[in-house]
Amino acid sequence: MDTPTAPTGAQILIIDDDKDLRYSLRRALAGKGWSVTEADSGESGVAVAKTGLPNVILLDNRMGGMTGIETLQLLRGATPNTMVILMTAFGTTQTAIEAMKFGAYDYVMKPFDQAKLLGLVEKALQAQRDLANVGASLRPKINPADYQEGIVGNSEPMQSVLKAIGQVAASEATVLVTGESGTGKELVARCIHRHSLRSKGPFVAVNCAAIPENLIESELFGHEKGAFTGASGQKLGKFELCDKGTIFLDEIGDMSLPTQTKVLRAIQEGEIQRVGGTETIKISVRLLAATNKDLESMVAERLFREDLFYRLNVFRIRLPALRERREDIPLLVDYMLQRVTAGRKLRARRLSSEALDLLIRHDWPGNVRELENVIHRAGVLAKGEAILAKDLPAELLEPRRAASTKGTKSGSGSAAPEPESVEVNLTSLYDTLYQKVRSAEAQNILSIIEKEMILRALTETRENHLRSSVILGMNRSTLKKRLSEMNYRSP
Repeated sequence: MDTPTAPTGAQILIIDDDKDLRYSLRRALAGKGWSVTEADSGESGVAVAKTGLPNVILLDNRMGGMTGIETLQLLRGATPNTMVILMTAFGTTQTAIEAMKFGAYDYVMKPFDQAKLLGLVEKALQAQRDLANVGASLRPKINPADYQEGIVGNSEPMQSVLKAIGQVAASEATVLVTGESGTGKELVARCIHRHSLRSKGPFVAVNCAAIPENLIESELFGHEKGAFTGASGQKLGKFELCDKGTIFLDEIGDMSLPTQTKVLRAIQEGEIQRVGGTETIKISVRLLAATNKDLESMVAERLFREDLFYRLNVFRIRLPALRERREDIPLLVDYMLQRVTAGRKLRARRLSSEALDLLIRHDWPGNVRELENVIHRAGVLAKGEAILAKDLPAELLEPRRAASTKGTKSGSGSAAPEPESVEVNLTSLYDTLYQKVRSAEAQNILSIIEKEMILRALTETRENHLRSSVILGMNRSTLKKRLSEMNYRSP
């Protein structure tokens, strides 16, 4: 094993049993001002990496002793933020998949263009610097065990939801959960059941929109042998299966009128009949339902039975859209990261502040479900222990203005004012600013304008610093610093 050159910049480690290739690469890399260390086997390379902590490792795949893939797996545990570029003369499908699976930054085929390899090393160094300069980042703050219900959030809207669950759980009241798709309506239903007097009984969830119309009656109430073509035996329905428990009818707004009639009877009379049967079967079931549709409008248009609506709407819980509780996004991301990385070979454990700001600004038309998918994808793409802004989908890198009117109306209550409506209100500052700037003795006009914008944003958001920073286009830490400089005190 050769001794390292003097450290004159980024640290590059070459692990290859080809002495001539190491010499050639060493000259080219040193010519860029980088410090180069060499190792002639995977075993010695891992030892050097542990002591020297290189920024980038060029790793050959086929060597005597450990293979490059085996070495890569050890390197990932020893130096998680080092960028590893795998070099191979055998570009098989298996090699390509395993290289990325075990955390390589990239891989190149031999023989390679040296200039292109140097360019790839520069990109890897930039990626390594990005990870090293994450700065203030989202680190684990919560214990997932504290959120065993899966409902995460400290915002006022979510606290209202949790209070409502606590109020209704121990009763036998039918509950209608409303909210946009992806807000977590089934989580709320499961939480109500878990805290109810029926918690020891079964919980059965039925997605009414996912079952074909000609099968939903059989799914809900069961059928007798020979009831229809293909009914080769008796089948118990969901209502019968969850006797003494809770049935959750999700997307109930998609249920046909004939099926609605039979569900209404099951609720009113506490009894059902299987399809093709004559026997009346008594059941004891608590009903929870959910929808992302406006059932009141559907009743007015005769698309939903009015009597069933009133039976369902005994107690309503409206789940806020994610854009209505942006302050919960840091907690949600932390919770999701811990879930995604637990038991999986994903390295990402935290989020850069820039990436978090992009998540907070996004509209999230798919709500929490969309956020979870984004975090999972970013965790897969992340090259180190932190998710960077560039690991996020393209649509988040160019944030759109929040649109409070988007999404399906459901439930009752009005949403909190969205950033775009506040921005419109901020335009009324023009006259005030004009007068203050004209009469200002100080020369720092921009400071005057910034101060007025900050004060107006705080007023419009009722002192919500997170929402104010989103509106003003600055980091929360910057807003905090500006308020300190202003000697600002909340009223």
